Amino acid sequence: MRKKLLIALALLVALAVALWLLFFRDDAPEAVSTEAGLEQLQQDLAASDEQDDAASRPDEDAAPEDAGSEDAGTEVDDEPEPDEEQNPEPTVEQRPFVGAANGVWTVDDEFGDFDFDTASGSFAGFRVAEELTVGKVTAVGRTGGVAGSLTIEDGALVEAEITVDMTTIVSNDARREHAIVNALDSRNFPTALFTLTEPVPLDVETLESGSTLTADVVGDLTVKGTTNQVTFSLQATIAEAGIGLIIGSTEIIWQDFGVTPPRAPIVVSVEDRGIVEFQLIVRTS
Repeated sequence: MRKKLLIALALLVALAVALWLLFFRDDAPEAVSTEAGLEQLQQDLAASDEQDDAASRPDEDAAPEDAGSEDAGTEVDDEPEPDEEQNPEPTVEQRPFVGAANGVWTVDDEFGDFDFDTASGSFAGFRVAEELTVGKVTAVGRTGGVAGSLTIEDGALVEAEITVDMTTIVSNDARREHAIVNALDSRNFPTALFTLTEPVPLDVETLESGSTLTADVVGDLTVKGTTNQVTFSLQATIAEAGIGLIIGSTEIIWQDFGVTPPRAPIVVSVEDRGIVEFQLIVRTS
């Protein structure tokens, strides 16, 4: 009898471990970072260039215009091809963007394709620690519904307004999404808004060298109809002429914005604070 109980207990433990691995493992995406964002942006830019090249390439199946001529295909191009080894294409780190920082930068909502696997394109969201009955995990919610613009004049960030569509937030675990909607009351407060309130001097030379610029940005954050002043730690880089990457994050206390962390039978506790983070692909004309 005792042996049967031990076997049953072992089976229950194995089942619990299997359930944990299947349903409650901590598979949260990494926090936003310039390195990961820039790597993904470069992949997206390369893919976009390949698509443009393919679209502009002539149809190989089409017959050449001079196909009936006796001299067709006999012409020789006397112009030598450029020596790619002697004149290599400059890398992102080598390209200067002198004078490229000033202007209005608009959030691009078409470039890339946000999802949790690639973190491509522009997105915003949050992350918070949860303690479940089966262990600790990180809950993450994100949306690609981001719009807005930033203005840089005379080497300073002077305007910024970013809007986030709270109705399109998804989680790395879909079972959280109903609770997120209720906690944020996104039906009644469908957008969140960040507005810059203090101009920010920028090290434009760093930005225009293709390196990453770091700055603290102060502004008003409105979530669920409640506005508080916050400071985002921001990093920005110009990846290609007219295209930039901005990532940022800040810690907030949920109750400061009238947000009560959701409860569920399996949830032992949710941290009373979390990280608001964003990744923006921006363009300037």
